[in-house]
Amino acid sequence: MELHVITDGKQTIESLTEKILMIHREVDFIHIREKQKSAAEIMEIVTKLREKGVPTDKLIVNDRLDVALLQGLSRVHLPGSSFSIQEVKHYQPTIRIGRSVHSIEEAKKSEQDGADYLLYGHIFSTHSKEGLEPRGIDELKKICRSVSIPVIAIGGMTAETIKLIPDKVHGVAVMSSVMGSDDPLQAVKHLKKSRVKEEGEDENGL
Repeated sequence: MELHVITDGKQTIESLTEKILMIHREVDFIHIREKQKSAAEIMEIVTKLREKGVPTDKLIVNDRLDVALLQGLSRVHLPGSSFSIQEVKHYQPTIRIGRSVHSIEEAKKSEQDGADYLLYGHIFSTHSKEGLEPRGIDELKKICRSVSIPVIAIGGMTAETIKLIPDKVHGVAVMSSVMGSDDPLQAVKHLKKSRVKEEGEDENGL
């Protein structure tokens, strides 16, 4: 199961870069999701990470297609309100696109439009979605059954809740439990360890 870490928009460039450098070898993908930062600042972040040896294949820029293309990244994540997947694929057919979805209808349409993976949530209660009902495991299973492309679960992922994610879900995305930690490397290792099961155990299938 893939582990995606999403930045939380609360760090300085220096702090953000430092934390990513600590964890990048332990995770599959890092999403640069910095809505409050300018394109120039996001460019600076990606440049620093690349100069420090973070593989470009691990970096996914959220929404800023311009930055992704200028940096030669192979992936971009587009929120539902962002660019048309079809339009981006028309001009950049090789770029891999993720899309945030919140329903089966959105998931199916995104797949039809050419999305390469989906980010679905929030699965569990989370402070960032306070007051909103979590969608839960059953809805996550329905989403996974409705499409053939990978689904990444997000929302309220902790060392405890991650154990409840069905084994056939392609991956999970975490934000505050890693980026808000004083020791992000230990937080990542704790998350990964919590997913380890006894051989043959498969209680959370779809």
